[in-house]
Amino acid sequence: MVRNLSKGTELASAPRYATTFFARFLGLMGRTKFPEGSDALIFEACPSIHCFFMRMAIDAVFVDREGRVTRVFPDLKPWCLAFGGKGAYAVIELPAGVIEATRTAPGDRLEIQK
Repeated sequence: MVRNLSKGTELASAPRYATTFFARFLGLMGRTKFPEGSDALIFEACPSIHCFFMRMAIDAVFVDREGRVTRVFPDLKPWCLAFGGKGAYAVIELPAGVIEATRTAPGDRLEIQK
């Protein structure tokens, strides 16, 4: 689960981690929706992302090692780049609209439960 402790909202109930080389390489490329049973994809040790070869817009939330949001990218379109900013350690890729619905913003504190 991914919760925004600062706002008291839930960003994802069933996140999946991209831990293998293959999972990190592919990410959401070529997909039109999130994988079955998952509503977020988390990449650790990942201060930037690209949306090359993606077929849908996503929301991207970058966090530091303590779970503090460094940058947000709502409705990130295919073929775009996103950089997490100073201190970014991980990125949480979410369906487009989650950032707006949860009012997640830089400085918020997230709790990420594996």
